[in-house]
Amino acid sequence: MTEKEYTLETNENFPKEVKAPEAGDILAELAKFGVAGGDTIRLMDSTREAADIRLNYIIDKKWVLRFCNAPDMTEKRMGELDRLVERYRAMGYQCPAFLHDSGGKYLHPWNGLLCYLSEYIDLPLARERDQDSCDDDRLMDRVMDQVMVEVARFAERYRNVDLSDTVGMYSLFELNPYDALTGKDEKQDNFESLMEVLRGEGEEVLARCLESRHEDIRSKLKAVYRDLPRCVFQGDENTSNVLVDGKGNFAGFIDFNLAGTEVIVNQLANLAGFEYGDEEKPMDARTRLEMALQGYQGRIRSMLQVYHATRQELQALTWYAWIVMISQWPTASFFEWAVKGGTLKGEICELLSLIADVPEERLWAE
Repeated sequence: MTEKEYTLETNENFPKEVKAPEAGDILAELAKFGVAGGDTIRLMDSTREAADIRLNYIIDKKWVLRFCNAPDMTEKRMGELDRLVERYRAMGYQCPAFLHDSGGKYLHPWNGLLCYLSEYIDLPLARERDQDSCDDDRLMDRVMDQVMVEVARFAERYRNVDLSDTVGMYSLFELNPYDALTGKDEKQDNFESLMEVLRGEGEEVLARCLESRHEDIRSKLKAVYRDLPRCVFQGDENTSNVLVDGKGNFAGFIDFNLAGTEVIVNQLANLAGFEYGDEEKPMDARTRLEMALQGYQGRIRSMLQVYHATRQELQALTWYAWIVMISQWPTASFFEWAVKGGTLKGEICELLSLIADVPEERLWAE
């Protein structure tokens, strides 16, 4: 008889006051879905805090039994996600389907958490492959370039198809379930945090200039965003959720917790992103801006070769891009750190001043 192998230790973020499932609990829940097995059980705990518990038990490299307290998980939501997975699979991507029990239920309550079952895709993650790679330092960039093009191709095929009630993580104005907890979208929250830091460092004039441009851009988007084509996306297309094949090429997605309906050009702008160069060493502010703009333009053009945007979408993309260039979480965090850190303060304040005044045509996607 094969000795069973169980690795069930939770991470440091898992709240001590919450009971985690033991092996017997896991096997009992599997049985409710009509699944036998359990010779090996390995926990991948991606819990972030008590309000965001994510326990993922990999069973025999065939199934993933998940326990969470996500605020939006309902039977309706699970059905939407399962249909989304079917669309991704129809495009040839490897994505895990969700299973329901004999009564047609996806979700089982367990000790204050929700439990559901999905397939396990036995492929490496891009993050893992990059860590193991000794001969290709650009593997991560190459895979993410592939992801961007495939997301654009997916949007071209499924624009306005079977939209879900849950909006995506990049959404402005309309709130996803996590943003609803704070009452404002993440980009707005990031921007306000950066303005607070600037004022704390005595940069009142700069903060006012940025706020004026920010208000203008947001008002333009608010007038049109409801009319723009949308699509349901996996929504968290980072290297921790991207599967690669044996050659290190994009193969599919896992982790659909943040999937939702998104304005397509907003999704593309966020995937393109802005990279401002070395975050440790001084660099001319204009050089940083040009580097960020050129990188963004190259990435967005590659997506627009497969996603055919309307004239209205291209105009809105310009405004979404400005929001991303200052308010995307990694960028806003870098700006805050630099402004407070001292060494790069002058340079980054000059960069922020340039961003406040950057002409819209520099963000145009044609």
